[in-house]
Amino acid sequence: MKTLKITLLFLLLTINSFSQNRAKDTLEIKKTLTDFFEVFTNPDMKYFDRNCVPTFELYEVGEVWNIDNIKGYVKKVQSSPKNWERTNKFKFIKFNFRKNLAWASYHNTAYITNLTDNSKREIKWLESIVLEKIKNKWLLVQMHSTRIKE
Repeated sequence: MKTLKITLLFLLLTINSFSQNRAKDTLEIKKTLTDFFEVFTNPDMKYFDRNCVPTFELYEVGEVWNIDNIKGYVKKVQSSPKNWERTNKFKFIKFNFRKNLAWASYHNTAYITNLTDNSKREIKWLESIVLEKIKNKWLLVQMHSTRIKE
């Protein structure tokens, strides 16, 4: 009986520890994604570099974007005065984990304000991401983005 109680206690502690690790991983993935999107909000490659593997790919509206495409976007936006402001909102659907790999699905809403005329628009996507944990940091490997037409 004593052995059974010790085994059950060990099992409960292990499950609790596993749950805490998944909660921490989920939070870290949310932070990685939010920080990565700054590359589109406040264009600077530092957001890409600290959140993505060098071979990261973004599948958007039938196009494949890689580091070169994103560098081109950042350079283009940085070359002229920014007359817009963007904020992002993420509503997560599901997280999945397999060892050092994770994938998640979520709704992404961008709120864009034109600073010249103060007009506002909202753009929505359904997205999924694949991440790999490298040196204790979750890094984006791939993103798939589908625009939601209203």
